[in-house]
Amino acid sequence: MGDTAVKKTIATTNESNVIKSEEYYSTNPIPYKDRKSWLGVAAIFFGMTAAISSFATGGGLIVNLTLTQALLSLGIATAILLCLFYIPMGVIGAKEGLNTYMVGEAAFGKKGTNIATGMVIGALPAFGWYGVQVSIAAEALNQAFGGHTNLVPLFMIIIGLLFVVPALFGITSIAWLDYVSIPAILGITILGVIKVFNTSDLSHVLSYQPATTESLFWGINIVIGSMVAGASFAPDYTRWTHPKVSSVSLSGIVGIVAPLIILTLIGAMMALTATTLGVDEPWNISQVLSVLGLPAIALIFVILLQWTTNIVAAYSAGLALTKAFGWSRFWWTLIVAIVGTALSIFGIVKFFLLFLGLLAVFVSPVAGVLISEYFFVSKGQFNRKEGFYWPGIITWLIGGFVAYLIPYFIPAVNGFIISFVLYTVYHKFIKKTPNEKVAE
Repeated sequence: MGDTAVKKTIATTNESNVIKSEEYYSTNPIPYKDRKSWLGVAAIFFGMTAAISSFATGGGLIVNLTLTQALLSLGIATAILLCLFYIPMGVIGAKEGLNTYMVGEAAFGKKGTNIATGMVIGALPAFGWYGVQVSIAAEALNQAFGGHTNLVPLFMIIIGLLFVVPALFGITSIAWLDYVSIPAILGITILGVIKVFNTSDLSHVLSYQPATTESLFWGINIVIGSMVAGASFAPDYTRWTHPKVSSVSLSGIVGIVAPLIILTLIGAMMALTATTLGVDEPWNISQVLSVLGLPAIALIFVILLQWTTNIVAAYSAGLALTKAFGWSRFWWTLIVAIVGTALSIFGIVKFFLLFLGLLAVFVSPVAGVLISEYFFVSKGQFNRKEGFYWPGIITWLIGGFVAYLIPYFIPAVNGFIISFVLYTVYHKFIKKTPNEKVAE
């Protein structure tokens, strides 16, 4: 009994220390001595990217693109996500040891960052993503129990509260879950591919022609829209790794590029096969896996993928809300889960496409302003500003609204470029002292 009591005390103390450490580093830079390998960061992003949305994106792409076109648009989109968003944002986080919302003080001001980075990149997308992912997982669980619709709200509550547990205790718990779930996800994916080749020959998959076609830009925008928020809050996690471009780049290649390309492509192949077996919604991965003869695996697959995605959303939103309102990261993270679960009960999944479109055009300009400020205006220096820094806020809003109102080319990239150029030009030709403090 004595040894058991001591072990419980040690475990409780360690858990408490982890929470206190996470609370402290939510507003303070992480010292080099506490930095971790880039593999931990890669594992977290792999878990986030290996989500149902990656397979759903693959199924969505083949609705209007051939498999070759889908693969090409996927490759271009992941290159843009990595080079334009993830690596620059990740390097800022790794060099400064600060999360996205603290970094935002340099571009938007101490108060302005609460809106531009805290709410737009962190909290609001996380509320929506959490609700959507809980909805999908609960529906899969409901189908496993016979499809009784009256059980769905109960499953949403159970899953919504379960999903947040690792995020409450911080990045160590998140990485642990990803290390466990990633091999299972890969194994299940391999089984799905085997089913594809056992059900349909490769020539049919390669020769597929959609009934209606869209441009490559359409496909690129779909892929970028699904991941732009995750790539933009890279500092939340890269702050824990060493400040080397190579470390950040490797974490992005392994954590985002590899799983996004592989899983989206496999999702497209499985969706193509499922359409020949009667599935009329190729983006619905639960239906696809079920018709391929993997209903039990589909359940495990969906829940694991949604879990690893939701803990990242909840963790980042907890950081954002702590930055904006103070109090406790632990409790804010729990509130994110509660609100997200409530949104799932009220049917947020019905507005998923609208939510994704708004996310793409208003998140990308935030990254454009942050990258311009750090690398081109302040030359690699972190110049924190007080109050609301209006040049950053205004250029972000202009980039977002122009991208939304003029949906040509790739809206997410349009918003990034517009805000980046406006912020850079303003400080180069109009205001050349960007590091002065702004009155509150």
